[in-house]
Amino acid sequence: MPAIEQELPEGKATSGGVLQGLSGRVLVVDDELPNRLYLRKLLEARECEVFDAATGAAALDIALKKQPDLILVDIIMPEMDGFELCGRLRDETRTSHIPIIMVTAKSKIEDIETGFERGAMDYIRKPFNPRELMLRVGNALALKQSNDALTLWNKRVARDIELAGSIQRSLFSDTPHFSRRFDVRIAYRTCMDVGGDAFDIISLPDGKHCIYVADVSGHGVAPAMISSLLKATASEMIRRYADQGPAAICNALNAIIRRRIDNPSYFATLFMAVHDPETLEWRCMNCGHPNPVYLRNGTAVDSAMFSRGGGTPIGFPFGDENPFSEADEIHFKDEGDTFLLLYTDGLTESRHVYSGDECGGQIDSFYEQVAQDPVMPDKAGALLDRLESEGYRLSGDDCTAISIHMLDPLKIVIEQNVRRNIYLVSDIAKQCEAAVMAQGITRDTAGLVRLLVMELGANLVEHGGLNEDDSFWLQVRVDGNVCQLVLMDEGEEWDLEEALSYDLDEEYMGERGRGLAITNAISDRIERYRVEDENMTYCTIIDQEET
Repeated sequence: MPAIEQELPEGKATSGGVLQGLSGRVLVVDDELPNRLYLRKLLEARECEVFDAATGAAALDIALKKQPDLILVDIIMPEMDGFELCGRLRDETRTSHIPIIMVTAKSKIEDIETGFERGAMDYIRKPFNPRELMLRVGNALALKQSNDALTLWNKRVARDIELAGSIQRSLFSDTPHFSRRFDVRIAYRTCMDVGGDAFDIISLPDGKHCIYVADVSGHGVAPAMISSLLKATASEMIRRYADQGPAAICNALNAIIRRRIDNPSYFATLFMAVHDPETLEWRCMNCGHPNPVYLRNGTAVDSAMFSRGGGTPIGFPFGDENPFSEADEIHFKDEGDTFLLLYTDGLTESRHVYSGDECGGQIDSFYEQVAQDPVMPDKAGALLDRLESEGYRLSGDDCTAISIHMLDPLKIVIEQNVRRNIYLVSDIAKQCEAAVMAQGITRDTAGLVRLLVMELGANLVEHGGLNEDDSFWLQVRVDGNVCQLVLMDEGEEWDLEEALSYDLDEEYMGERGRGLAITNAISDRIERYRVEDENMTYCTIIDQEET
């Protein structure tokens, strides 16, 4: 020991004559006191904070409490040797990240391999050269500090991305949309906290609606920001150019995205559809996007009709800035009781967990199956669930499905604006009972429909915040043995958490009446949403008895 100290006077190391300080907390584990004292002297001379332990058990306790930046471990110790200590430190979550250097008199390669296998990052043989030891300690501490900084940075970035994802999801609402001619259901899943898909449903002043879905190239933060920019820009262009049709909208959108995104790697495929309630016509534009699935009489129609014209993705950096024309648009009639599925390629490119095959064209048959069930209104969510139940993994890409159900006029038995008047509510409830019975619904179930309309209407009259001359919109449908009721009002916003709770206590019902408890009990399924300035209620009652 004295000979070593003479090599390094006062325990100080130099580099080019300059004292080299270290920064960190070091735990020295050795059953020999002189060794511990000597290592303490070396390390404290370099401004390290030093702890020491004579046994493996004491070292574990200190490591848990003090969380050192580095541990120097002697291999040959009684009771718990250095190999076992290394293993136990690595197995403990709170100490698994701490680097370990073996200080050993063992020279066999097998012993060194064992140390590395148990979790040590480096080793030095006894008797050691103090300069070499300090260099290895310095490297280990520098690496630990670098890893700690990287871990902190990763956590900060992860928190920021999580927050960005939360904000982005608030922009892309999957709330259903109900209109007099069709229902829209949306399922949206991202493969990361943020996603590159974009979609929206825009209600236009003349009763038209514009629905689109887009998929930005790539994954990560940049596509997510572009998808948010795309949504904001599309909303403005749709309202500005809706009268001119989807070709004009897409040209304006393409020009703006090309100017704002100066990177040829980023562009977006898009499918847009505009519905006219007067002509019952859909005008569509396909900008390099997967063809939708169109179901007529429960069967998928050849999707080639959606491939005509267009084809250029939005923001594609080459070619004409206005690549779309009216000749590229796809027109078809709203025939009623048909379905249209818009989706991103995360669905068709999802791979089976066992075979590895892509879903591909099977999306048509899966959508046919979920569309045939009138009890389940959320066809989009049911489609994604069906893909997963069939073994397809949807986590590899962002997945968006938009299911549009064009209603059959013959299945709509009541559609009316009802003024805020309890007697008018009573009248319309009676009419609903008669209308569903005329479609073959049993008297008992029809009575439940009447009670449901009465309770929902009375709740609006009493607690909805409507003015005397205000009205609410009511639509009742019958599809086989399934009765569906849609109600919209522009009253005060509900407390949805309260409204959706089935555990309504006596105090609450004493103050507000038993309306919510009754409607929740009557309905086989009840959904409540707030969209912009409207409350929407969607109820399903299934006629279980034979007609």
